[in-house]
Amino acid sequence: MAKLKVSGKVHVVKKNKKGDVIVDHAGKNDPKWDKINLTKKAGAKTVKEGVKATKEWHKKNPHTKGKK
Repeated sequence: MAKLKVSGKVHVVKKNKKGDVIVDHAGKNDPKWDKINLTKKAGAKTVKEGVKATKEWHKKNPHTKGKK
C-alpha cells in the first residue's frame, strides 16, 4: 500500500483481494472515496506501477477547477 498526495488530494494505491491495483481518493468537498481500478484503466500490475500511473494521469490532467 502506498499513500501519496497529488493535486492536493491524498491518494491510496493498494492491491485488492483479486490482485487488482486500486487507487482511492476523496475530494476536498466530497468525503466519498472514489475507487479506480488501475489494472483495467492503466495496466498496472504492482502498487509501484499504480503510483506511477496516478502521477502521470494528474500531470496530463491537472485540476484547474476555479482557475483561469
